[in-house]
Amino acid sequence: MNNKLKKFLFILSGILLFAACDSYDCTLYNVVAMYGAFDKEGAAVAIKDTLTITACGTDAVLLNRSTNTSKLTLPLSYWQPEDTLVFSINGVNSEGDPYLLRDTVWVTKTNQVHYESPDCPTTLFHTIQDVRHTNEFIKSITVVRSSVNYESTINLQIHLL
Repeated sequence: MNNKLKKFLFILSGILLFAACDSYDCTLYNVVAMYGAFDKEGAAVAIKDTLTITACGTDAVLLNRSTNTSKLTLPLSYWQPEDTLVFSINGVNSEGDPYLLRDTVWVTKTNQVHYESPDCPTTLFHTIQDVRHTNEFIKSITVVRSSVNYESTINLQIHLL
């Protein structure tokens, strides 16, 4: 093998090695979130009135004044074993009087560190262990999928009264 060919192969292998190391695609646009959907008597429904969801014990507003809401995308805390979410519905009844309904939902979970590469940020996946709630307007909550990760599938089915 002549020197020019050896030099060419050496440079080509260096370029390929550099390109292979530099092209790792981090999941920067993937979101770890808990997804929920509302239903009433087995049929999908939307909450027509104004829905706000806050994280209890913080000033975090997770969903702010949403109307006609049928599905939710909610972040979970990174290190706490339980998240406390306050669901508030503001509306006007048939007589024209304003009302406020409020339910608290407790989501007990485990947190798992998800590591992909030294070039990418570490994320946390969660496994829902249990869900409890008050009964102002929420009848029950079913855990459809306990694994909370990059997949945007329904985790909680929220059954309304």
